[in-house]
Amino acid sequence: MAKDYISVADTALRLVQEAGRLVTFRKFLNTLDDVNKPWATSPALRTGATEVQLWAVSVHPTDINVLGIRIRDDDLLKHVREVLIIAPGTYQGDLKEFQEVDDGTRRFRISVMEQLRPAGVTVLWYAGITD
Repeated sequence: MAKDYISVADTALRLVQEAGRLVTFRKFLNTLDDVNKPWATSPALRTGATEVQLWAVSVHPTDINVLGIRIRDDDLLKHVREVLIIAPGTYQGDLKEFQEVDDGTRRFRISVMEQLRPAGVTVLWYAGITD
């Protein structure tokens, strides 16, 4: 019997909504002043960004292993401020294309993005973010 990953994704969304908040992911359509610092790009270039709001829970990088989550490159976790656990809900786009996340109070650069996608169903995304 095949596993129903759609119901798993629905459960993940419900749990992230209970514990998390809406955050805005931005993908810039223009050339940036410095691709390593998209948050520091001049306001004129920041127009034309694609934005998507998704539910996310923020955890400290050291808590990822405690939660049983394995990131492909554990070394990258040493250089991130926080890890966002993101429930995409019905959004099935590629979050690896996004450069920035805004939690409503601050903007962060996305330095690593991983996807949990069994049987073609995206259940969760994990984003390592830095200042």
